[in-house]
Amino acid sequence: MADWAIQMSARDRGRLAGVTLVEQVMAAVRKQIASRQTAPGARLPSIRGLAQRMQVSKSTIVDAYDRLAAEGVILSRRGSGFYVAGHLPPLSLSDIGPRLDREVDPIWMTRQSLDAGRSLLKPGCGWLPASWMPDADIRRALRLLAREGEASLTDYSTPHGLPALRQLLSRRLADRGIEASPHQIMLTESGTQAIDLLCRFLVEPGDTVLLDDPCYFNFHAMLRVHRVKVVSVPYTHTGPDLELFEKALTEHVPRLYITNSALHNPTGATLSPVVAHRVLKLAEQHDLLIVEDDIFADFEQEPAPRLAAFDGLDRVIHIGSFSKTLSAAARSRRSWYWLC
Repeated sequence: MADWAIQMSARDRGRLAGVTLVEQVMAAVRKQIASRQTAPGARLPSIRGLAQRMQVSKSTIVDAYDRLAAEGVILSRRGSGFYVAGHLPPLSLSDIGPRLDREVDPIWMTRQSLDAGRSLLKPGCGWLPASWMPDADIRRALRLLAREGEASLTDYSTPHGLPALRQLLSRRLADRGIEASPHQIMLTESGTQAIDLLCRFLVEPGDTVLLDDPCYFNFHAMLRVHRVKVVSVPYTHTGPDLELFEKALTEHVPRLYITNSALHNPTGATLSPVVAHRVLKLAEQHDLLIVEDDIFADFEQEPAPRLAAFDGLDRVIHIGSFSKTLSAAARSRRSWYWLC
């Protein structure tokens, strides 16, 4: 059951806000559900238990629960208790935070990183200062694009994305040992969107996803929205801790493992061939799919092992991006992923 800790009693909040205690309880339950801390079908606290936590009478909780049930927010099951209804309202970031634990809240961190001024250093975000980007080259390329025919500027491309760019990416991938034909490559607006789309197709609420510890904080924010269980495995200088990785596979039966194999974010570590081989063997034994996020590939001085290269895109989905090396503003034809 979710944590229903309240910082002040409902009675105190009611006096401050000028609304009834019943309305205060209803608001607390709605916020708990809207923030995804309580999933559809989850059992709500008992009438006695919630009354004690919020320091109100049991009749106040009964009235609040009855009203919420009449609105379709929760369901009453005779002899069993009250449960969150199957339908959830759209996710509201304002309902999620910031909370007292915002220093480690990934959604709060994402919001603060994007809202912060350019003068603030943001080493954990994964993107470089604008002054480091090839501004003159981008302007030159945009001028060349503007001289092309109308179709290049206004028409839809093919469903997989611009064919010429997919052909270029296919050749670049071959240089890293990854054999992917253009028809296996799909362009997306960003690496984050690619992972989001994969989660929509490959996981369901309640599934387990493995992440590195530490990892890019935005992975946690995205997976929270998809309402999956996250299990973290320590990341060493050569890759995930294999003993704990295997233990997590056995105990939690995860559906996906999301990782950076080269220039790991935020540790900067590089996956070793020995660890890569063992990870793929374990993935095969436990029917695990791997999402390999390779957005920092262009920063490498010497190519590191890629899980997709060893695996032949059998159970590894490889993601690349120019967001961090070219531009975070030119979205539509820059990032990609390709399917197993």
